[in-house]
Amino acid sequence: MPDPVTGEPVAEEIMSRPVLTCTPETSLREAAARMAERNVGSIVVVEGEKPVGIITERDMVRFVAEGVPGETRVGEVMTRNLVTAGPGEAASRLLCTMLERGIRRIPIVDGEGRLLGIVSLRDLVRAEAARERLCRQG
Repeated sequence: MPDPVTGEPVAEEIMSRPVLTCTPETSLREAAARMAERNVGSIVVVEGEKPVGIITERDMVRFVAEGVPGETRVGEVMTRNLVTAGPGEAASRLLCTMLERGIRRIPIVDGEGRLLGIVSLRDLVRAEAARERLCRQG
């Protein structure tokens, strides 16, 4: 359901799911292989159903450049200060948060912090293009 005030899409309408996840014990090599297999730019690190970190393709490039061994557990190197949002968060607010924090993905969580989906910068662009009928979807 669009934002009742602005009519713009909200997170639950544009988020991708299911989210690719792993545990903190997963090796970087395994996480990278799973990201490549699913052709996604991030993997959310979870404990149970709750996100505790994220590893992105940019992180992976940095790890390789720094010589971090592939056997390293993602829990040792993941981004821990995870920025999350609720399913009713307006697309414009998600975009502003991304720009303010210098991030490209925001995990979407329910009221108890359980992972529901993820919104990427690409998801926001796709939603805006559809809303403005800028491109043919297909």
